[in-house]
Amino acid sequence: MTTRWIIGLASGSSADGIDAALLETEGSGLDLQVRLVHALHQPYARDLRTLILRASGSGSCETKQLSLLHRLLGETFAAAARQVADRASFSLQRVQCIGCPGHTVWHEPEGRFPSTLGLGMPAVVAERTGVTTISDFRTRDVVAGGQGVPLAGMADYLLFRHPQENRVVVHLGGLARLVYLPATGRIQEVLGFEAGPCNILLDALMRQLTGGRESFDPGGKHAVQGHCLEPLLERWLNHPYLLRRPPKSLPRNLFGEDFAIQAVQQVRQMEGSLHDLLCTATHFVAQGITRSLRRFLPAGRALERVLLSGGGVRNGLLWHLLEQQLAGVPMERTDALGIPAAARKAMGFAMLAALTVDGIPANVPSATGAAGARLLGNLTPGSSTNWARCLAWMANQTSPLAMAYEEM
Repeated sequence: MTTRWIIGLASGSSADGIDAALLETEGSGLDLQVRLVHALHQPYARDLRTLILRASGSGSCETKQLSLLHRLLGETFAAAARQVADRASFSLQRVQCIGCPGHTVWHEPEGRFPSTLGLGMPAVVAERTGVTTISDFRTRDVVAGGQGVPLAGMADYLLFRHPQENRVVVHLGGLARLVYLPATGRIQEVLGFEAGPCNILLDALMRQLTGGRESFDPGGKHAVQGHCLEPLLERWLNHPYLLRRPPKSLPRNLFGEDFAIQAVQQVRQMEGSLHDLLCTATHFVAQGITRSLRRFLPAGRALERVLLSGGGVRNGLLWHLLEQQLAGVPMERTDALGIPAAARKAMGFAMLAALTVDGIPANVPSATGAAGARLLGNLTPGSSTNWARCLAWMANQTSPLAMAYEEM
């Protein structure tokens, strides 16, 4: 098998920074096998994060600011790609391509004209690195009638499926995203959706409660000191989004700053404390996940393992609540299977980039709701040498790709 190297980049909805992963791969298409060479997290500068949050919010943002953010994110993505290669003592000239989805500032897959927008100029990444950059994976699925979520479905299928175990991969990022992998091993039976908010809500509450001095609750240390306000929890759990059947994806501003402002007011009326609000919100995140698992996974199939990734795995209270509510179901970080929880998302976008140059449709219609399987992403050529290598590789992919997908 031919060895190649690919970089994946990811910026989650909590806007804390960029994750970068350098992968060594063997094989191609649905036979792709990967090994993580190096991964890192590059935090956003404070001013850049403020601009991202403003652009992602429900308020207005000037076109000039959006264009500037598009450029600045491109530069930041490029720096992360260079840094992950440098720390691995690896030459970018050996990298085939970079998967760079951008940072999603708008996502609304409902209505007459569904739309999604990710910022981060791929031309900047290609220019600064000399490596062909594949971007904007989500749009094609949305245009085909899908939710554009979860894009991780195919990567999770390749990484985590098991012939005897029904598994769920839960990503505790800005949003709580689920991918169900049945033991039968058929891609057409993979399900996935966004169960509800996670760090996007918890972080917004911390910013509101501290006047912006603190941007997150490290380890859940504030939340664990509070009490759950049951009436407020039940009100939140009856939110129409949580009751909707999948396929579904969460509009980015639904549980953001506006929701956090209202939540602070509600808790003050109940004479609750900062700790009580964070505790209640953490219960809300946990129950949003576990109730979704009970409601929306196929009936008659026992859930046999839960794999967790994302920054939320470091929240001790959230982990404890999930463990308590999923009593009897083994629960562990993806690290146990050789995929670091913090790197899973970036690794997924590297794999999506590989599948694009391999000519393999990488969305999972049974999870996203799209009309069919589609090739994802836009290609921005790197240096002339790198682009020639990519073209040669793509020209050699001669297997009947659509048939290969359908047979899985």
